[in-house]
Amino acid sequence: MKTSRLRTIAPLTLAASLLTAACASPPEAEKKAADEAVSAATAAGAEKYAPSEFAAMTAAAKKAEAEMSSKAYKEAKASYESAKDLAEKAAKAGEAGKAAARAEVEKQLAEVEARWKDLQAKAEAAAKKLTADQRAAWDVNNKSVADALDAAKSSLATDAAAAKAKLAEVPALIDKWEADLTALATAKPEEKKAAAKK
Repeated sequence: MKTSRLRTIAPLTLAASLLTAACASPPEAEKKAADEAVSAATAAGAEKYAPSEFAAMTAAAKKAEAEMSSKAYKEAKASYESAKDLAEKAAKAGEAGKAAARAEVEKQLAEVEARWKDLQAKAEAAAKKLTADQRAAWDVNNKSVADALDAAKSSLATDAAAAKAKLAEVPALIDKWEADLTALATAKPEEKKAAAKK
């Protein structure tokens, strides 16, 4: 009887001690998986393009780290798993946000380029009516706009926000020149002379 009890109790005791040891050890695998997922979310631009998901992921990771520091390993394991899940969602949201931002800037870039080409045609048609100062200003602005468009195109692949910032000043220049060229085109001969003196 003692032997059969011993045979029953020994495996149960061993299982209980293994379970206790497993729960008492730090959740290193979960921590590593969460850290990798957080790095992937950061690389995907989640901080910029999915800020709410990034904030939730960061909070979960901090909670897991605090639990790990206080040796609450069971809670830390669950928090690391949660941080990993939130990081994966943040990475997807970051990629989606980045793609949407890129599409928006591509559309804006196409619109600005089309307006600029139209304006260049108007400027060529009005070239004889421009004063020397206006021609010099046009040349400077023409170069500025061309540089801004080139810079926006270059940065679009890596950073849509930077591309958008580079385009920001161009519409105001186009508006100014459209107004100036329209005024020159519609001015009466006396007004043209006055405009040319400006």
